Amino acid sequence: MSTGKTLSIDRRFVAQADTAHPKLLFIPTASNDSEEYIEAIQEIYGNRLGCSIEVLRLWSEDRWLPRIAAKISSADLIYVGGGNTKAMLEKWRELGVDRELRRCIASGKPVGGLSAGAICWFRVGNSDWPQYEQIPNVNTASLTCLGIVDLAICPHTRDEGFRLSEFKAMMLDDAGVGIGLDDCCAIQIQDEEYRIIASEPNSRAHLIYSWKGTQVHEVLEPHDDYRPLTDLTHRQPSW
Repeated sequence: MSTGKTLSIDRRFVAQADTAHPKLLFIPTASNDSEEYIEAIQEIYGNRLGCSIEVLRLWSEDRWLPRIAAKISSADLIYVGGGNTKAMLEKWRELGVDRELRRCIASGKPVGGLSAGAICWFRVGNSDWPQYEQIPNVNTASLTCLGIVDLAICPHTRDEGFRLSEFKAMMLDDAGVGIGLDDCCAIQIQDEEYRIIASEPNSRAHLIYSWKGTQVHEVLEPHDDYRPLTDLTHRQPSW
């Protein structure tokens, strides 16, 4: 849940909208449309950052596809909240939200989010859905996501002590490249370029991939400049 710790990241996200007072659509599906979460987003994005806030409540009132499509198409920005990523993606696919979000992205509108809202856009995510389903002794597992960005992704690699090691273990079975994100760190993608940004000085990203049978772990420090996304997706070690 947003508490203001990521405010500098949130501010950069809002700046991507092509208007002074953007309309932000908040999608809290992963938290079962938590009203407390909605209030927190209103405080950060509405009161502090000057957005008007619309909410897409998929567990209750917004289950009709034309209504869903209208809310998504009328937004300047879309922010997806954290929670149960697996349940969220299942609900999106059931109601057609995933298709509407793809259209939104194709039109060039900025999308983003925290935790589940960060995982969902990528090819596969390291998700804590087993904890929500109370599977004994399992913290995280791989989860197929929307596949809009051809990277594996993992949040919370600093503040949840099991995350980075479990993500690295997951990546042993993945032929692609993975990005782990510390809390208060984000990867921002624009067209075919990316940058790593952070709202705390000790937050960074972790690049995980295999090279000639060896797993490589590189720390990515935050940087303001945009760099080619292929630098990540076609990574080769410097040694």
